[in-house]
Amino acid sequence: MDQQTFRQAILLLSGEHSVSILRALRDGNWHLSSEVARSLDVHITTASKFLQRFAELGLVDRRPHDARTFEYRLRSPHLRFEVNLEDEAGPLREVVDFYVEYFHSLFERIRYVGTPAIEIEMEHRLTTNHQELRKAVFDQMVDGTEAGLDRLRELVAAVHRDLWNVCAQGLGANSAKGVFQAALRDAIAAHPDLALRCGLTRPLEG
Repeated sequence: MDQQTFRQAILLLSGEHSVSILRALRDGNWHLSSEVARSLDVHITTASKFLQRFAELGLVDRRPHDARTFEYRLRSPHLRFEVNLEDEAGPLREVVDFYVEYFHSLFERIRYVGTPAIEIEMEHRLTTNHQELRKAVFDQMVDGTEAGLDRLRELVAAVHRDLWNVCAQGLGANSAKGVFQAALRDAIAAHPDLALRCGLTRPLEG
């Protein structure tokens, strides 16, 4: 378990009813959230919210019961946490690395095309107009929240649009599209699993 998941699990387990909800699953059988709520005399929304988060963190199993509901199971009545303390940044560092790889490849390909005026303007836009992106990178490394990752993607999308406008005006839309798509392929090739799992290509498409 990475440190971010561990922090989320501890925060969730500190919530009211969380341990009681887990104990309701200790028999190892599959249960609906409505069954858990009824056995504990809590609102079904409360039970459903906790069970969904437990499943997302990998603490319980989840499977579809029908088209609208899920059922949950606790694999063991004993919860054990194994936390990787060696790499503080964990996958967040890889997220930043993915975008660094993309922009590095993009500028390398612009240099190869041989259009210094476009390269200079793109560098100016990146260093002058998008100071917030630099701050977000450091905040994301420290905070490590999912909301922070969403914000980082938004900022990257804004940078991408800005650089695209410069490149499209200088090279034409078709040539610019080829350069940007090639840079994206380079970044995906360097981090294929991460790119898919975290949706990192979304800000760079379109």
